[in-house]
Amino acid sequence: MHSGRNQGVHWPEVRHIAALGEPLLELQPTEADQIQVSVGGDVANSMLCLTRILRGSGRQVSLVTALGSSAYSVWLRNKLEAGGIRLIEAPIMGEPGIYGIPPGRAQQIPFSYWRACSAAHGFFQTARFEQFAELIPPADILVVSGITLALCSPETFEGLVRWLSLHGDKCQLVFDINHRAPLWSSEAEARKRVGEFEKLAAVIATGIEDEWNLWQIGGSEAIMKRLRQYSAEGVVRAGKEGCWVGSGDRWDHVPTTAAAVVDTAGAGDAHLAGYIGGRMNGCTVLEAASFANGVASEIVGQRGSAPRNEVVFPELPRTPTTGRSGR
Repeated sequence: MHSGRNQGVHWPEVRHIAALGEPLLELQPTEADQIQVSVGGDVANSMLCLTRILRGSGRQVSLVTALGSSAYSVWLRNKLEAGGIRLIEAPIMGEPGIYGIPPGRAQQIPFSYWRACSAAHGFFQTARFEQFAELIPPADILVVSGITLALCSPETFEGLVRWLSLHGDKCQLVFDINHRAPLWSSEAEARKRVGEFEKLAAVIATGIEDEWNLWQIGGSEAIMKRLRQYSAEGVVRAGKEGCWVGSGDRWDHVPTTAAAVVDTAGAGDAHLAGYIGGRMNGCTVLEAASFANGVASEIVGQRGSAPRNEVVFPELPRTPTTGRSGR
């Protein structure tokens, strides 16, 4: 059995990227004091951004999930497929989950969630190794987030770890910690699962707020010190301060330009997509991080977390397809 530890991503060779998680119906407050429905969910947001970034490149983007069987399931499925995502679904009846961006976002009010009975929740509570072996496609990269891990039952989590251990030599793990405390049964369980996935990951993405809420670690220097124990590429998001990228003892700060902030929902998801897209196009970690900062800046200028049709991302840097996978 393969150890599952990352071997490093051969970025220019990546042709197929898959994600595992729960797309959601997103409730968005409007300026007219009304609520509108859109697409949401962290991995769905990232994959929608990534398909737009990679448009015309011939790369494939897949998402393994369960959307259910209702009219809202059909609506959400159509939106995701129209965005260029290939959906691979477990055949589970039911509804999509829902979450709400609260009014008064400037007050940093937590999101509201209605997902305990969703089809995806049912999938992640009951899936075993055999289902992962059947559903996860032969991709070069698998994207998983801490939110996805929080949805898993103990048996499902064990099956996913087993799948990664068997396929880690061919399918590298990109892991976004994306910690949401209300989704976890305990802080100890969150730390255990996140720690296990960090050992398996080729890329670890995290944020200043994630690190404080999960590990009570504050400040970029302390976060980078924690991540030095892993061989993975690290991306530490810091909002208006940009991000830090690196591995081991070598880290660099990549500043971002000031952006007009309308809503910060989805900024981290977009940043992850920008980083992955940049690396897939042959960018160094610094070039990919700078591009990711630009992608996130566009998302915070809109309402909602998934990219709207009118959002225009920065042009993906044109780089050679060989010899540019390093720093």
